[in-house]
Amino acid sequence: MECPLCHNNLFEPLRAPRRGARQSRIDSLHRCRTCGLVSVREMPRPEDLHAVYGEAYFRNSRSDEIGYDDYEADRFCILRTANRRLEAIEKFVPTRGRLLDVGCALGFFMEAATRRGWLVEGVDISEHATSYARDELGIDARTGTLQTVPFESGTYDVVTAWDVIEHVTDPVGELRAMRRLLRPGGLLVLSTPDIGSRLAKVTKSRWMGFKLAEEHLVYFDRNTVEKAVAHAGFEVVEMRPIGKDVSLEFFSRRLQLYAGPFAKLMEKAVNAAGLGRASVYANPRDILMVIARRPSPDRGDLSPLHK
Repeated sequence: MECPLCHNNLFEPLRAPRRGARQSRIDSLHRCRTCGLVSVREMPRPEDLHAVYGEAYFRNSRSDEIGYDDYEADRFCILRTANRRLEAIEKFVPTRGRLLDVGCALGFFMEAATRRGWLVEGVDISEHATSYARDELGIDARTGTLQTVPFESGTYDVVTAWDVIEHVTDPVGELRAMRRLLRPGGLLVLSTPDIGSRLAKVTKSRWMGFKLAEEHLVYFDRNTVEKAVAHAGFEVVEMRPIGKDVSLEFFSRRLQLYAGPFAKLMEKAVNAAGLGRASVYANPRDILMVIARRPSPDRGDLSPLHK
């Protein structure tokens, strides 16, 4: 197996103190000794990836391992998060133009963008997700990938990819496909869990960024995500940690990974007070947002990192 970023094949195991069942997720990972990228030891086949993102991915009782508790029920929180992120994007874009959301899920980010005057389209590997976006929200969401859906090159002002590049087998190739769709000067905006964050280092195998091997295939830090974006032909404009709006119910459950007894008491108090669906903005600084620009004039693809 080659590193998805630099294509070298020298790896070392990712080591962490054993902490129960979640340790198995660490055991499935290794770190490239050349560029430092962390990835799964064995990449899944494309047909296996399609099977991951069915209806159960968006609503299940194992969201600390894979997917979401109830994505649709979190619509209010996702819309609030989307508006925060759109405000950040709009600081760099003079007018609201065409926006493509890659990995659009049920379409709530696109819903928020439409309300703010953007012309939106989306794509997701999940037929369940895109059907919901089309049928319930009336949004142009297509099923497939950037390699299978024929989007017009050089026509988008912004391409967003929220928590996407850690899910793909070839992240640099995916980023290059996004650059092809942007007009010169257009913006790529992505987010991804930061394995180099203080929280990830302190909590080790308890870090909630670690998911089952078939979901999160690659783990970036500031250095490796900047390399990936640059080698896809982008210029980084801004990189910073971002948070999101979550329900108090979700917040207290997730806190149990790090502060078990206290968090359990908090969950009981939240539920007793009927505040489970109330929202709070949380930023543990373990998710990176990268805003990057397709150069104008375009420099084209950069060569891969040297072996």
